[in-house]
Amino acid sequence: MARTSAVFIALSIAILSVPCYARRVTANDCLEHDVAIVGAGIAGAYSAYKLRNNGLDIGIYEYSDRIGGRIYTEQISDVPDQNLELGGMRLINHLHVLVQDLIKELGLTEKVFLGENDSTYPDRVFRRNVSMTAEEFRTGDIPYDLTPEEKENQADLLRYMFQKLTNDPLDNVTIDNIFDLTVVDGRYLYDLSVPESLGLVASPEALRYLLDENHFDNEEISAIDMIIEYFGAHIPDQGEDDVLTVEEGYDQIVKASINKFLEASASHSLELNTKLEAIRGTSGKYILQFRRTVTVDDETLDLHSRGSTFNVCAKKVILGLPKYGLTQVDWRPLRSRRYKDLLDGTFLAHTSKVFMTYQTPWWIDESRYPAQVLDASGLGEVYHWGQSTVSGHWTLLVSYTKLRDTDKQWVKNNGLDENLLEESIGGKLDLDDPVLVEPNTVLPRIPGSVYGANRVTAPLNEYLKKRLAMAFGIPRCGIPDPVSSIAQFWIKYPFGGGWAFTRPGYTYDELINGYRRPSDTDDVFVVGSDYSARDTTGWAEGALWTVDRMMEQFFQAQPNRYGNSI
Repeated sequence: MARTSAVFIALSIAILSVPCYARRVTANDCLEHDVAIVGAGIAGAYSAYKLRNNGLDIGIYEYSDRIGGRIYTEQISDVPDQNLELGGMRLINHLHVLVQDLIKELGLTEKVFLGENDSTYPDRVFRRNVSMTAEEFRTGDIPYDLTPEEKENQADLLRYMFQKLTNDPLDNVTIDNIFDLTVVDGRYLYDLSVPESLGLVASPEALRYLLDENHFDNEEISAIDMIIEYFGAHIPDQGEDDVLTVEEGYDQIVKASINKFLEASASHSLELNTKLEAIRGTSGKYILQFRRTVTVDDETLDLHSRGSTFNVCAKKVILGLPKYGLTQVDWRPLRSRRYKDLLDGTFLAHTSKVFMTYQTPWWIDESRYPAQVLDASGLGEVYHWGQSTVSGHWTLLVSYTKLRDTDKQWVKNNGLDENLLEESIGGKLDLDDPVLVEPNTVLPRIPGSVYGANRVTAPLNEYLKKRLAMAFGIPRCGIPDPVSSIAQFWIKYPFGGGWAFTRPGYTYDELINGYRRPSDTDDVFVVGSDYSARDTTGWAEGALWTVDRMMEQFFQAQPNRYGNSI
């Protein structure tokens, strides 16, 4: 069926199937809740789960037809037994303790991420057209011209450079003392970006060695974020077996939380395909103005027919929206100079993933540089995903990338002019430009690809093949066409990116405390990993942490595992 026909039918069904509700406030003609939660991602789902037994009438409203937000597990036809994680996919043992507690409460099962892979094939790195093992890249000969001093400290060069920059051993870095660090010219480290700060002490070649293909390679990202992620005192020693995932699929954390919520009370509800456009009213009586949407092949469209808008009344509101989605809501406190400045304090990084399945594992059997885990220029992270027990087909995560590389793949997949990338820094493609986010020409999918927003097109397929051929040391013609494929770009509304980084000049304390409650006189709260700062942005842990802090302050919940800091 043509895509236009599918959209027309879906729109017709959506218009004709607007539901009726028993609970109404006659004066305002709106559905009434004690708490309205906007967003059925991990933050919204966890909020509902935490409040499920509090005797409240709670409604969740989700923009699309899918529960999970940035946690998105998919199965495709030829490998139905494999969970393809298009969004969040892993957690760190003993570090992401809130996620681990929730997994246990929900009766889900942890397992080692890529635990089926073996050590026969060492992890590899591909830089400047040179393939190396990860160990060779860390300590051996590399295609970067380091100075003698840098070469001597190559094995731990990032720490060495930051120690030299700050005159601090970095052996007890915490979120409390990290903002006291200064650099060689007397400025505070948190005022500098990662490239600017390292550029004060590293040679140009060392700077590229440290930052090529690294998601901190951006002038919009504070050096503080890199230090806390790499050297934070709270981070436990970890090995490969400490990187975990969920056996049943990572999105089951979200789905099981919402199921528990719905089972707890008949007054609880979940409504999909609803977009929050505005908030009106005052404390204790908020009116949320929604527009109905329809989702076709993972593309969600606004409806503009008669009856496509409706109101919801709530005493309290929890906004579990990504930062970009939050900026699109019409509510006066979100437009205040103070709050807009806080929102400017983070930078959304575009991210993407492409999975492909094959009849044979050519990256092992035919490759000059066989690997099950590869870090490659232009591709980002590449993972051997294993063999389906149903079809015998093999799955490869051929590209998990971010920032400029994501933008480049987005442009190729949509047949756009690469000149659009001239100003791209991986988070600043104009999301309001319809040429970028809604191209006039929709390229067809390659054979075997899924339909719609997650399709893979010929230009992207060709680009990936060329990159894979170079990285694995195999002729371009030696890479077969995939049996099936699926892509996910975390760029468009409501996400705006895969995760948020702190911008130079902002502290964690001002961002975290400022985000949580946009107005001191309103019971409207903001939660989600975009607002967690620290080293948990982009992780489910960060989303749960913001919910727990919000619950402690405004819903009298018990303190979380982290205590009451920030």
